[in-house]
Amino acid sequence: MHMGYSGRLRELGCAPFRNRTERDVGAIEAAIGVALPPAYRTFLAECGGWCGDIRCPSEQPTPFGNHTIAGFHDATAVHDLLDSMITPRNMVTIASGHFGACTCISIAGIDRGSVYALDSEFRVFWSEEEFHQRFNAMADCVREYLDLRRLDQLPEKPAGYESTYFLASDFDEFLKRCHRCG
Repeated sequence: MHMGYSGRLRELGCAPFRNRTERDVGAIEAAIGVALPPAYRTFLAECGGWCGDIRCPSEQPTPFGNHTIAGFHDATAVHDLLDSMITPRNMVTIASGHFGACTCISIAGIDRGSVYALDSEFRVFWSEEEFHQRFNAMADCVREYLDLRRLDQLPEKPAGYESTYFLASDFDEFLKRCHRCG
């Protein structure tokens, strides 16, 4: 990807956090016991800690539409979230969004380096009635998701991945697929 990560983030309308903290990326790797995927490691070392509303379309139907990112975590925030109870065990949380949206990257296994939207509201487990009670004006994409679910046509997912939605096979591809909100 190299116009540089900061150039791509500026293109997307993001800006660095004012009070960005630094933590050695190696401390994260020591805590998780593996090296971070190379593209994400470079990104985090160069420019973690940016904010700005951007979107990334999911490769799978979701109960929330496009994935929205409000900010990328710096190394300190990534480290602080390693003990998260909602992030699948082979992933780290790299960004957050609105309404319970998180962005995670796989750090192990056959999907190492893949980027996922994580729905921390676990809507995959909501009943259809709960969707209708919570959303008076439901988006068409959510209706389509519910239709596919009712017909048992959603993609199968491994255990622990039920509330994750595939965005890209690596961090650079993920950033290429992102666009400004609006």
